[in-house]
Amino acid sequence: MPRSESQRAIARHALTRLSPRAPDRFLSTRLMKTGLASLVISVLGFGVAASVHSPSAAEGTDGSTLDVAAPIHTTITPGVEQPGAFQRDETTISRSNFRAALTEGADDTLDPATLTEAAAEAAEPARLDEASVKARTAELTEESGETRREAKELAKKERAKKKRKEAERKANGVATLPVRSYSIAARFGDVGSWARYHTGFDFSAPIGTEIYAPTAGVVMTAGSDSASGWAGTHVVLRHADGTQTLYAHMSSISVHKGDHVKGGTVLGQIGMTGRAFGPHLHFEVYPAGVKPEDVYRAVDPAPWLHRLGLKP
Repeated sequence: MPRSESQRAIARHALTRLSPRAPDRFLSTRLMKTGLASLVISVLGFGVAASVHSPSAAEGTDGSTLDVAAPIHTTITPGVEQPGAFQRDETTISRSNFRAALTEGADDTLDPATLTEAAAEAAEPARLDEASVKARTAELTEESGETRREAKELAKKERAKKKRKEAERKANGVATLPVRSYSIAARFGDVGSWARYHTGFDFSAPIGTEIYAPTAGVVMTAGSDSASGWAGTHVVLRHADGTQTLYAHMSSISVHKGDHVKGGTVLGQIGMTGRAFGPHLHFEVYPAGVKPEDVYRAVDPAPWLHRLGLKP
């Protein structure tokens, strides 16, 4: 703050009271103080300059060291004009110049009459070609009709298939093993005193046990004949696929030649007629075209029974 006139007067009065050598001492003291001040200012200036021109590390409040980024050096290419700090870039996209570009020429194309006409066209319902609509409707109707006919035809076939299966089931009856309570005394191919090898299955059961037709067939033989004397009283059935089955050593017969029987029909009862060594049913299977008298052309009954869903 500048000193007032009274302060200056007091200072001058104090100087006049000093000895003749006092002005020299005062001047020396003043020069010394001025030199010290200049020295301090120079040191401080050097420190500030060093902090500006060289990277340094500052110490944080917690004692950690904070890295100070290196100075950024700018290279100016000779001959290239540098923009001023406050110069406006006319190529910069802003709301103002972008809005001006959009509205430029709008008065020529988007006049009120054009807008009104466009709005009217948008509000008007689309016009359809009636002929095209009728043609497409006819095509869809025809396709729909074909689909319905195909569905009806498929349903009809399924019903016919179901009826055939039901008729077959009724005609064939219930698939069953020839004897329902038994023990197997011998299987196909076994070797024993009866022959070179066994030609069928032996279902052992007490005399009088009922014998059933495994599936539908026609009775070809019911009784005994000289050609099959070894079989005693027996029955032969011929089935739909031409296969023939033989039931031997029966004690009695419940069917007649020419009868059509279903699966589960009682054919007779177990006995031990013919060449037998105990009460049992000797069951054989002959492929289509093979006569039951040709015993060594009989086949294993197991696969044929398996096809009926039966397992002895």
